Amino acid sequence: EPEPEPVTVTEAEGTVAEPLHPLPHDIVVSLMGPVSICATSGRPRAFERSKTVELIAWLATHRDRATRAAARTALWEMDVRDATFANVVSEARRGLGRLVEPPDGEEWLARTLNESLPLHERVVTDADLIGQRVEHARLAPPSHAIDVLRPAVEMIRDLPFAGTAYLWPDADGITSSLVLLATTASAELAGHALSVGDTDLVFWATGQGLRVLPGHEELIGLRMRAHARAGDLAGVRQEWESYERVIMSDAWSDGEPAPKLLDLRRELLTAP
Repeated sequence: EPEPEPVTVTEAEGTVAEPLHPLPHDIVVSLMGPVSICATSGRPRAFERSKTVELIAWLATHRDRATRAAARTALWEMDVRDATFANVVSEARRGLGRLVEPPDGEEWLARTLNESLPLHERVVTDADLIGQRVEHARLAPPSHAIDVLRPAVEMIRDLPFAGTAYLWPDADGITSSLVLLATTASAELAGHALSVGDTDLVFWATGQGLRVLPGHEELIGLRMRAHARAGDLAGVRQEWESYERVIMSDAWSDGEPAPKLLDLRRELLTAP
């Protein structure tokens, strides 16, 4: 992944934006949508067993406690035969090696004589890459922050772990943390886009976040502001109606709109 050129900002802003140095990686485990495992070139790898993909996803999100016992407990509700588990681990090692040649003398999933199952540090998740960009953009001026955040928001494809029946992401709080990461990245990009008057980018960025969490109040508010900025009060009303439909159909919602959004709607529609 090419590093962005350093962006020089005006003296009034008082700083020069630091270039982002992306995490070194050769393989990406994509969690923001259907789970897939790709080389950095974007070529996905098909694995014979769905459990193999699940194991790699688990290892990539549990580096601090990646042991054989913990993996077996997380991935199988009932005890799994030693031979079955060993086959899944072997397929993970072989499949990653076929996807990308590991560094000399190393393997993507190291062989150990103890309980540990260490995944190589150059195998990262899309969430790792998004998180790095969100963190970097926090100290950057808007133009540079937009350049840094856009590729992060592009990685958001759907709900985390979409289409899987994994039990551990919810139990471990991973799904909710990925949802928060996706909506934060989208809202940060949209906020910067609004500040420089790029309403098209506001709608695209918020749309990415709303794939993950429909009815997210901050994202809806940014869309309403973008419509108002463009002088489109009908758009503000449509956004509000769309938001109302979402909260009415959400089983977890009491159907009451957020007071902040009610205030924003009133402010935008009654502005002189």
